[in-house]
Amino acid sequence: MTSPPPEITVLHVVPDLRRSAGGIAANAPALAEALAAQGIASRFLTRAFDPDADIAEHCLRIAPTHGLNVAQLARAMAGMRAQLRAGARIVVHSHGLWDPLNHAGLRLAIDLGLGRIVSPHGMLLPWARAHKRRKKDLAWHLYQRRDLARAELLHVTSQAEAEAVANHCRGAQIAQVPLGIALPPESAPTRTRSPNGRKRLLFLGRLHRVKNLDTLIRAFAACAPRDWDLRIAGPDEDGLIPVLSARAAERGAAERITLAGPVWGAAKQAEIAAADALILPSHTENFGTVVAEALAAARPVIATTGSPWAELAEAGCGWWVAPDLAGLGGAIAALGATTAPERAAMGARGRALVARAYLWPQVGAQMAALYRQAAALRAEAARSGQGAAAQNPERLASLIGRAGE
Repeated sequence: MTSPPPEITVLHVVPDLRRSAGGIAANAPALAEALAAQGIASRFLTRAFDPDADIAEHCLRIAPTHGLNVAQLARAMAGMRAQLRAGARIVVHSHGLWDPLNHAGLRLAIDLGLGRIVSPHGMLLPWARAHKRRKKDLAWHLYQRRDLARAELLHVTSQAEAEAVANHCRGAQIAQVPLGIALPPESAPTRTRSPNGRKRLLFLGRLHRVKNLDTLIRAFAACAPRDWDLRIAGPDEDGLIPVLSARAAERGAAERITLAGPVWGAAKQAEIAAADALILPSHTENFGTVVAEALAAARPVIATTGSPWAELAEAGCGWWVAPDLAGLGGAIAALGATTAPERAAMGARGRALVARAYLWPQVGAQMAALYRQAAALRAEAARSGQGAAAQNPERLASLIGRAGE
């Protein structure tokens, strides 16, 4: 018995889908699974992905080049031509800003009359927007502002991001839906106390300047009780390990701070299970999935006001503090003063928070509604004569032909 055709196919444009890229790459398999439960299929247009990933068979790979054009992308989409001819509804979801692949994918969507959603993924938040500002200002005026204006919907994951996007894109339709999380079973592994009774604070994520790890090390060295260790796990994107190791030694904390390298999948969950608490010291975060993962595993969390996690303090499951030495140091000292039963109670409240608002089934339903809305808005615009008249398989065939010349 054959499965019914999907209601909508979403072409996600994600420049880098490798696990080491973090962000949406880490969430893509779960997002695709949640959408499939809603009758929506996913394909991924990308330059790179892990061959062993669950979504590898759904990836359309564009070879890394100095330039991209619509014909190259159309050729990669050749397998989707039959869907267009059969009248399938296709929506292009561009994840991230600034990258030429995101721009070219949206140009293709415009050319074919496809519905369009853009997720800035925090790239318009103040710290991120100011980082390498000159290059971004140029891209903004050349194409990025226009790409955002031409999308049916702009998707954000937090109120802070909604406000930043609204400041940049006056009059845009903005939809706020968080990223999702799977709730581990209550029988998941719990922290096994080391023989010397030491407790562990965990950072889990990319080693990147935006993560504010130098300040974290200084705050930990100054404020953490002597029976606490700090474990920093993640891929080193900015070549920071020598600098961070030197900072730990300089502050007399080298024996209590471990730089563990990248972890994925089950090893990542084991890191969370082996920790007493998690810390995310970032200057800015679009969402901070690792916070939700730690809460789901019933671990207290320290996060900064650069992230959208004010709920930590409101729900009594962690600390939400300024990303400076005083904020992080004060939270680390407060965590160090808690008892094991107090941390367990905080963890239980965090797990309940995730169960209320952040599980993939409910997030998948909300995202499916956005794709239906984008498809409907595009169809309405086509009927009124705005933009491309309809999804256009003949135009796609023409572009594919040009790409093969």
